[in-house]
Amino acid sequence: MMIGLRPLGAALAVLFCTAQAPSQRIEYTLTPIMQNGALQALQVDLRFRGQGDGETELRLPDSWGGQNELWRGIEGLAIVSGAEMRHGDAVNLRVLSHAPNARIHVRYRVIQDWDGVPNAEQGNAYRPVIQPGYFHIIGDAALVTPGLHLATPVRVRKRGMPRGWSFASDLEHPGLALGRVWASVTVGGDYRIHRGVDRNIRVAIRGEWRFSDRSFVERVNEIITGHRRFWNDRSSPYLVTVTQIAAPDPGWLSIGGTGLDDAFAFFATPNAEAQPIARTLAHESFHTWIPGRIGGMPDEGEAGSYWFSEGFTDFYTGRMLVREGIWTPRDFAEDLNEMLNAYAQSPVRDAPNERILADFWSDRAVQQLPYQRGRLLATIWDARLRGHGRGLDEVVREMRERALAGDPLKAAEMFPIVAEWGGVDVRADIETHVEQGAPVLLPEDVFAPCGRIITREVAAFDRGWNSEALRSNGGVIVGVDPALPAYAAGLRDGMVFVRRDAGVIGDAETPITYVVRDGDDERAITYLPRGHGTFVRQALELDPALEGEGYARCVALIGGT
Repeated sequence: MMIGLRPLGAALAVLFCTAQAPSQRIEYTLTPIMQNGALQALQVDLRFRGQGDGETELRLPDSWGGQNELWRGIEGLAIVSGAEMRHGDAVNLRVLSHAPNARIHVRYRVIQDWDGVPNAEQGNAYRPVIQPGYFHIIGDAALVTPGLHLATPVRVRKRGMPRGWSFASDLEHPGLALGRVWASVTVGGDYRIHRGVDRNIRVAIRGEWRFSDRSFVERVNEIITGHRRFWNDRSSPYLVTVTQIAAPDPGWLSIGGTGLDDAFAFFATPNAEAQPIARTLAHESFHTWIPGRIGGMPDEGEAGSYWFSEGFTDFYTGRMLVREGIWTPRDFAEDLNEMLNAYAQSPVRDAPNERILADFWSDRAVQQLPYQRGRLLATIWDARLRGHGRGLDEVVREMRERALAGDPLKAAEMFPIVAEWGGVDVRADIETHVEQGAPVLLPEDVFAPCGRIITREVAAFDRGWNSEALRSNGGVIVGVDPALPAYAAGLRDGMVFVRRDAGVIGDAETPITYVVRDGDDERAITYLPRGHGTFVRQALELDPALEGEGYARCVALIGGT
């Protein structure tokens, strides 16, 4: 599973916040460029009034969400009228010279600067997607923006959509300003557009799935309206886009997305199931509030605060799904235990926070660490706060009130102060477990009365063969270790991988079954995927007699009610 992050673009605020106060509206017009019935590019006409001093900067997309050189998706950038253009100090900057306050018309095309269709090996489709029958663009990756005041009003229009094509964008609602255009998603083509019970909630979905459009829209509605109730927010426009990405083989599962203020761009392989989809939606939807509406992120070194922004959001993902009745305590325990198992076996579990700053976008294990640490610490701190008559819910709501009142502190800086207001000093924990990287262990009774946290030594997970070489070897199994159970069960180098029929990756105590082709025959080989050595793992063990009043108390505890 892959979950995307939305960098908050603080540098853009620094670049543009000194521009003159807003005067007139910025207008974007999007027009599909078709050839023989197939989409070739998306033309964008940008109109605005330039600065009073006769010089205005244009910013092209550059780096966002782990993607670089996004300006390569911008083609044919030209001035239609009102100014002359030259290159700026950076590769993604242009400088326009014009008469004071001149009306300027800029035109360019958004293209797909990579080959093929969106696929799971590439990850989330953050770069512009221009396919024959549809397009998908994220503002950070596709919109050229003028260096004007961030409060300048913006209007986005479409023109020339082919007959039968749909269109949806979170840029369509009134009150849009320049500072909000980057965190956006716009789609068109063969997407199916639906509205939830809350008519402000829209879903744009394409492709065939294992779930129905109706059930998906209902789940989106439940999750988003539940989050709004938590924060006591009124209904407002929200868009969820669902785009299918190709799987290189039938067993490949990928689910991910990115939260975009008042939208969520979702990407998944066709074999995605409802449970992980709900989890991803719940995580990304909660990013609407954490961290942006409770203090935001630092201008520099953003990844150093991911323990809060991602970890706390992951904590509330589980809490809100139980609170809304979408998950049972058993669903919650399975999700938590999967994370605890991965955390216990993480090769970077002891890494300090400076390692996350350095390697977050280049190392998958490092990327997961702030999610894991933050969620575990939030669980511990919530229990401590409840012991003082409050809870984490009251703390984050108080953070929001302070942010609305103008508190200048960023979310991760504000949290220790507000937690102390709630009766708990968390500073030593942050220094020990976040900054220094000491492992986090849950107390045994942190989920009483649901059950208990058990801590025990278990065998390390190992498939017993080199799975990383499978694709480069054309599906031929190599590297079978004669000392491990896979070999004892009959697996040998040279067999051809067909599929996995059973087992949980990362769990050495659950039998795993691989179907392989051995010569002309197919065989199912089952074994315990135990490797060399052991590690200490924690897990939530629910009370087997959990029912009635005890079940209700458990739901209340996990759901924070």
